[in-house]
Amino acid sequence: MASALFMLITLAAIAWFWVDSMRARELASAVCRRTCRRCDVQFLDDTVALAALGITRVDGKIRIRRVYQFEFSDDGRDRLSGIVAISGTHIDMIHLPQPQAKLT
Repeated sequence: MASALFMLITLAAIAWFWVDSMRARELASAVCRRTCRRCDVQFLDDTVALAALGITRVDGKIRIRRVYQFEFSDDGRDRLSGIVAISGTHIDMIHLPQPQAKLT
């Protein structure tokens, strides 16, 4: 009986983590899409990739912190990497590095 309860709790925790991860990834994609549009750059592949996972404290509460990497282009020929960090549903930061000066 106890092992069945443990198994049920474990499965519920895994399901919660999976749903929470999908929601965070969708949020990260939306934020990157909006930011790229605002910065007049192209959000490439319309996706983000998990780069780091950890735990942080936001407003006194413990949250899962996810850092995602994404690619964008300022001229359609190059691929630059940016990052977005999310704690729970809070956007910690988003960074798009400035492209290198082009030699003409």
